[in-house]
Amino acid sequence: MSGLTRSLKYATFRAARVVGICLLMAVGFVFYFALLDGAQFTLQNLLPRFPFMLLFIGNLMLMIYGMLDVATYTQLTLTYGCTRKNAAISTVYMHLLQMLAFEVIMVVSCALLPEQWQMIDAKTLGLLALAIFFIGSGLALVTGILIHRFGKVAYTVVVIFASMGGGIVGGLVGFHGGTTVVLDLVLKLLNLPVMIMAGMIWYAAAAVIYWFSIRKIEVRV
Repeated sequence: MSGLTRSLKYATFRAARVVGICLLMAVGFVFYFALLDGAQFTLQNLLPRFPFMLLFIGNLMLMIYGMLDVATYTQLTLTYGCTRKNAAISTVYMHLLQMLAFEVIMVVSCALLPEQWQMIDAKTLGLLALAIFFIGSGLALVTGILIHRFGKVAYTVVVIFASMGGGIVGGLVGFHGGTTVVLDLVLKLLNLPVMIMAGMIWYAAAAVIYWFSIRKIEVRV
């Protein structure tokens, strides 16, 4: 078995594990936030929350795992006898596989809902998620490189900015009266095709930065 085949096999298992964890977390948080809202546990109250919860949890976990990949996944891949090029290719493959899995699950679960239950149509949700996943995954690669190179200082800075971003989003949702209102506002302000193109360009640039950063990386056992 070649080094690239081994790295792709490991990346597939890793992607499946991340997707599985996110699905379980999304289901759990659907019930948790429904309980916080005082909503009854009915299909109409629970099912429409799932695609958005998967979008939030999925992007969060993509970023968390992505930030740790340089110090964990890349190192482990190299110890399997794979080259740095194999590690870079399998990392991009893993990200794209995770994005595809999340996209399919979200779009299908949204499309299967009765139209009157949908907060947003499946096509728009899929496009929005695609842009967010590319931006988040690219950000994870770059911040992972910074954390690997500068250690706790970079990690602290990333956590601070991530906390600020989460607080801003949460504040907007609370101030404007809910997720649906904020979504309508975001979709009016942003052009989804432009966002997707920008996200793809950003991710491609991040992947190139990642490749040049790991070309001389040392394996730490």
